[in-house]
Amino acid sequence: KYKHAKTITERQVEHIDYIDIYSSRPYLNLTEWSVADVEADPRQCGLSGSPTKVKKIENVVFQAKESKRLSGSDAEIDELMRELIANHTIG
Repeated sequence: KYKHAKTITERQVEHIDYIDIYSSRPYLNLTEWSVADVEADPRQCGLSGSPTKVKKIENVVFQAKESKRLSGSDAEIDELMRELIANHTIG
C-alpha cells in the first residue's frame, strides 16, 4: 500500500507516471520535518544541509516458537532484554 510513498523533495525528481497517484492517494504524501519543526539543536543534527534518507523499511512478522513466563522482576526483564538484543530481535 505504501510502496510509492514519498516526501515532496523526493517527488520533485519522480517520473511523470507516478505524479498523479499522489493526488488520488493522499496517504502516499509523507511529511518532511526540518530541524526547526522538531525544535532540535542544529549542532546535533549531522552535516549542515545534508538530508537524512531512509534507505529501506522492512516489515517484520515475528512468529513465536517458544514462550516464557516472567514474574515481572527487574532481573528477569533485564535478562529478557539482553537475550532479545543478543539475538538481534531488537536493537
